[in-house]
Amino acid sequence: MDKSFLDVGGAYVNESPIREMFLHSFLPFSSSALNNGDEIRISIQNRDAHTLPSDSFIYIEGKITRPEGLKTQITIAHNGLTNLFTEMKYEINSTEVQRVKKPGITSAMKGYCSYSPADENILQNAAWDITNKNVNFMKDDTFSGCIPLKHVFGFCEDYRRILINCSQQLILNRSMSDTSALHYTSVVGGDMATETVKAMVAKVKVQLTRVLWKVPVIKVDDRERLKLMKIIDSKKMINCAFRNWELCVYPNLPQTSKHSWMVKTCSQVEKPRCLIIAFLTNTPGSVSDGYSGDYDACSLTNVKAYINSVEYPYEDFNESFDKNLFTMFYQNYIDFQKHYYERDNSHPCLSREKYKELGPFICIDCSRQSDDAKISNVDLRLEIEASNNFPANTAAYCLVIHDRVIQYNPFTGEVRKL
Repeated sequence: MDKSFLDVGGAYVNESPIREMFLHSFLPFSSSALNNGDEIRISIQNRDAHTLPSDSFIYIEGKITRPEGLKTQITIAHNGLTNLFTEMKYEINSTEVQRVKKPGITSAMKGYCSYSPADENILQNAAWDITNKNVNFMKDDTFSGCIPLKHVFGFCEDYRRILINCSQQLILNRSMSDTSALHYTSVVGGDMATETVKAMVAKVKVQLTRVLWKVPVIKVDDRERLKLMKIIDSKKMINCAFRNWELCVYPNLPQTSKHSWMVKTCSQVEKPRCLIIAFLTNTPGSVSDGYSGDYDACSLTNVKAYINSVEYPYEDFNESFDKNLFTMFYQNYIDFQKHYYERDNSHPCLSREKYKELGPFICIDCSRQSDDAKISNVDLRLEIEASNNFPANTAAYCLVIHDRVIQYNPFTGEVRKL
C-alpha cells in the first residue's frame, strides 16, 4: 500500500501564493513624441510593485497616411511592428540589461528558428503571419497590435521570474522610414518600378497614436510577502542569467563567390553559443516592391564559423541551393530547437520548401567549447562560399547568441554585469 495514504499529519502546501495578478499600462513620458526619429521612454518607478517583465508586451495603435494619388492596398509586413523601431533597450535601475539593434531583423531570424507552426496563431497580434501576410491586419488604414517583449529580448524569454524593489525602463527608437514595416500588395493604375509611384510610396507614413507598456503586476499573500522582504533585507545580489541576442551586420558583401568575414571580438565570458546566419539582397528600406521579409539563398554552398582556431561545424556542408541540395542546412535548422531549448523533438515553423523560399537560415551550434582560462579574447570569423558571385547590394546578418549574467541588489539598487 502507498504510504502516502497513511500520512494523515502531512504538512499543508499553499497552492495559491499569488493573491492577485493583473495587467498595468505604463505610459511614455511624452504621448506626442511617437513620430519617425523620436525616442520613446516608458518607465516603471513603483518599486513596491512586483512585476513580471517576461510576460509583458508593447501595445501599439496607429494609422497609415498616404498621398491622395496612391491607390494601392497597403498592409503591415510580416513582423512589421518591430520594423517600426531601429533599436530597443531594456534597463533595470538605469543600467542597461539588453540592447537590440534592428529588432525587426533580429526577432525575425530568431523567430523563424524558435517558433513552431502552433505559435503562428499566438503571434498574429504581433503581425507575425507567415501564411496570410497580415492581409486582414488593418481596416481603413488603422491597426492595433502588440509586441511581446520575449519576442525581442532574450532576457524576457529566459528569465521568467518577478523583479522586486527596482525601477525599469523601456527605450524605443523610432525608425526614420516606415517602408520596412509596410507591404504593398497591388498598385492600381501604375507600376512600382515607375519613378512617380516610387515618389508617392516614399511619402507613406505610419503614424503611431498610442504606445503602452503593459506589464503583469503580481500581489502575493502574507507568507510570500514576508519571504520577499527577507530577501530584500538580506542585501544579497540576485542573479539573472539569460542568453543575449546580438546582431552583427555586413552591409554590402563583395561580388565574389567566397568571402571571409571577421564578425567580432569578445571576452571569454560572452563567447558565442549559437549562430544564425542569413542574407538579404533587397535591403529593408527599398521601395521597389515593398519589404516582404523574405531572405535569400544567394547560391550558398558552405558556411563555417571559426572561434579562435576551432571550426564549427566539423565537416563542410557542401550543399547547393541551385541544385536543390540543402539537406544539411535544413537539418541544422531543425536541430536548433533541440539544443537551444533542450527538447527531445523539434517543431520548426518552416517546412523544407518554405525554408528555401523564406530563408535560408544557417544555424550553427557552438555551445560545446573548451573553457580555457588562459584565453582572454575570443575572435569570431565566418567563411562563406557560394556557387556564384554574391548579388549586388547583398547584406549578411549574423545573430550571435551568447550567455550573459547580471546581478541586482533589491536593497541598494546596485546592478552589475558579470
